[in-house]
Parts: sequence; C-alpha cells; structure tokens
Amino acid sequence: MGTVYKIHPAIGVARVGNHQSAFFLGPEIPGSPGVEIGPGGAETAVTAYKKDGRIKRQAARFRVFEYEQDISGNLELIGEVGAEAHVEWSVDLVNRKAALDHVAGPAARRNRTVANRDSLVIRSPRPVTVAGADHGPETLAGTFLGKQVYLGEIRTDQAGRLIVLGGRGASGSVPPGAPLDNFANNDRWHDDVSDGPVSASVTLPGQKPVAVHEQAWVVVAPPDFAPGIDATVSLYDIAFQCGITKGALRPETRPSFVRHIKPMIERTVALRWVDDWDQWAGLVPLKWDELADPAPANQRIRAQVAARVKDPDLTMFELPAFLRTYLDQWVAGDFVSDLGAPAAAETVPRLLDRAALERCTGNNFFPGIEGGLNLKDPDIYSRPFRLDRTNTGKVYPGCLTEIMAVPWQADFRACEGDWWPSQRPDRVMTDPHDVPGSVADWEAPIGPFQEMVDNVQRLGFIVPRQAGAETVFVEVDRDPQFTRRRP
Repeated sequence: MGTVYKIHPAIGVARVGNHQSAFFLGPEIPGSPGVEIGPGGAETAVTAYKKDGRIKRQAARFRVFEYEQDISGNLELIGEVGAEAHVEWSVDLVNRKAALDHVAGPAARRNRTVANRDSLVIRSPRPVTVAGADHGPETLAGTFLGKQVYLGEIRTDQAGRLIVLGGRGASGSVPPGAPLDNFANNDRWHDDVSDGPVSASVTLPGQKPVAVHEQAWVVVAPPDFAPGIDATVSLYDIAFQCGITKGALRPETRPSFVRHIKPMIERTVALRWVDDWDQWAGLVPLKWDELADPAPANQRIRAQVAARVKDPDLTMFELPAFLRTYLDQWVAGDFVSDLGAPAAAETVPRLLDRAALERCTGNNFFPGIEGGLNLKDPDIYSRPFRLDRTNTGKVYPGCLTEIMAVPWQADFRACEGDWWPSQRPDRVMTDPHDVPGSVADWEAPIGPFQEMVDNVQRLGFIVPRQAGAETVFVEVDRDPQFTRRRP
C-alpha cells in the first residue's frame, strides 16, 4: 500500500487574449463556461469574454489529488491535497513552430535558411516555478531570432492550485513586414501559443518533498470565439479513442442515450448558430422522446439524425470509431434508453480531465486549432488522457502545437466555411429577436492574412441570450467601429 499523487486535469487548456490583466478559468465541469475569480477568491461563472474591448485570457488551473494504492495496484481516490501540504509547481512552455523540421499534414519544414534552429524556439531558459498560496505571477518568455516574446505567466490561487496564463495573441515577424502568404507556413513569423509539461512536488509537515507521480501538460491555444458551441468531435473523444486502441479503455457495451448519443446530436445541431443556418435548422425541433425510444417504429428518425451526425458536411470530418459504433447501435435500437434519469456520478479528477478537453475541437487536424495531428497517436499517451513523458521522441515541450499554423491567425482567415465553426465561426446572428434574419459574416470585412493578424481581436464572441422562452446564440462585443457587410 502507498500514496500516489496525480495532477488534474491531465491536459489543461489555456487561451491567448490581449487584455493586460483580465482572465477567467477555463471549464472545470463539463458544460460550464468557466469561472472568474473575484475579491476574496469568490468564483462566479464567466459571462463576458471581453473587457474594455479586449479579449480576456483563458487560464488553465491545475490541482494535486491523493490516491491510495493497494497491493494489486488498484487506486482509491482520497481527495485533493489539503492546506497542510506545501505544493511547488513547475511549468515549461515552449513554442517551436518556426523550428519545425518535418512534414505533418499541411505543416512543412519552416525557415530552412536559418541554420541556428535554437534561435527559432521560444522558451524560457529554464522551467518557471511557484509554490504555496497566492504566489506569483512569474513570467515565461523567450526569444525568436533575437526578439523577446512573452509566452505567459504562472501563479497560484488561495488554495495553492496552479494557474497558467498564456500569451496575449501577439504575432509578428523578424524583420517586421516579412511575407505572410500561406495559411500554415510563413518563414520568419512567430506567435505566442505554446505547450509544455506541468510538474509538482508535495511536501507534508516534517517530511521530505515527494514528486507528483502522474504529471500533466498544458496547451495554450487561440481564443474560442464561440465558447458555448462545442464541436461534434472533441479532443476528449480523440484521446478516448487512443485509450481504446492501447487497450487502456473500453467503450460501453451498449451506449447510453443521455451520456453518448444526445450530446453528439446537440453539438451537431448547435452548429446552426455559427455556420450555414439553413443547412442545420432542418434538424430542429428535435423530438427527444422519440429519439430516446428504442422501438422499431422510431428507427427511421434515428437513422436520419445519425446520418447527419456522421456526415455534417464539414471538410475532412471523421468520427472516431467508438462514436460511430455507438451511433450504429443507437439506430439499431441497441442502447440504454435513460432520458430523464439522474446523471451518473463522476469524481472531480475525471470531471476536470473531461471538461478541459471537451471544449476543444477533435477533428480535421489540418493543421488543427488547439493541438495537432499527433493527438491521434496512441503512442504519445502513457495512460488515458495523460501524455507519456518517457517517450521523448514524440513527447517534448512544444510538441502539441509545433505543427500548428504560424501564425495561427492565417489559418483562421483561410478556414472560412471549413471544419471548425465551433471555435472560429462562419455565420452568426447579431440580434436575438431576429433569427435568422440578422445573420452576418463573422469575419467580414477581413481580407488578406495580415488583416486577420491586425483585427482578429476586434471580432465578437457568440454567447447565449434569451429571446422569450428560447435560448439563442448571438454575437456580442464586436468592435462597433469594425463595420462589415451582410452575407
């Protein structure tokens, strides 16, 4: 028997923003918008993603949990480490996009004429540490071709939990004005997204420090401009499929309608708020009682809806195998009809792992948005949802974001109408009382890539609003001086 410490979430997600101080914590409960920390440490749900016209950064928060291991290796959750424990955190954020030396999907070898590859890697000279409660901020920064680049900062909250903040969405070139003519590969350009390991040690009174056994990873991504709209396939689904492939996870014998089928349908239908309204509106209103009923009489409607989920007409869309099997079982009537049943209990660590990844796009890694194609590689995981830091050939600081577009704003511009409207909207509603009559191009009037670099932080966020008895999603907080055309 012995004590095992783990950091959760196993993979945390932060996002850049250009406000100097305002931030919120990313979702820690599935379906939550995230929270803001107020005076005295009070936490309230985030309701606005901009302040004073600037984008708030999304922070990733990490906690240490204690488990008890029996002689057979089974773990029992004891709980989050208490105030008596002194936790020291260490973070190593790295951006190595410009130093990419291989081809991965659309990502190609970059900056071939720069012999000193280290000069292209943005990284603090050493990992940055914080410890105890209310410590920090401590800055992470590096250089790109001699130019100083801020990557973020770390701090702790009142309970000594780690908070990681990323960059401020600043992209540029050395020298200024370098060509920006490709959606993924632009030499002498950099941005300030990153990723890297999160480590910790725990010291109990009168004892020596103990390194946390299962450490974590953090990804700093671009903003999510439609935080209440989720992709049909999430990064959680991608990691779950990798766990199945490795034999570490098993799909359920019969899918639950509430836990497996209904969320896929809801996520697909919600794309109408950020994509072509007419394409998706035909799926609503949904007759949940019929869809949850396994009777043969409802098989036709189940098949119609399943077909749309399997093929939502998004470029390069692919369902993970276990989700496709779940849909096939549902259509055949082989599922658990549990509509209206109480939600199954989940531990806090599992909720943290799931919430962080469910808000990320798990499809169409061309090159991706929060992370790249390597997230589909089972070899990078040691355990479900946890990266294998011993596999140094595939897992190293900066590995998850290095194949992403440089700068990310170019990919945002190029991908209008493609595969991730849940993060980068295509068409949006601007008036909650005029749906769909108030539809507008989200990015208009942005043209060339450079215009997206210059103006992306002026664009609006898509959030829920009440229109009578109905919840609709509309654009808010767009710069009122940034006028556009109607589609």
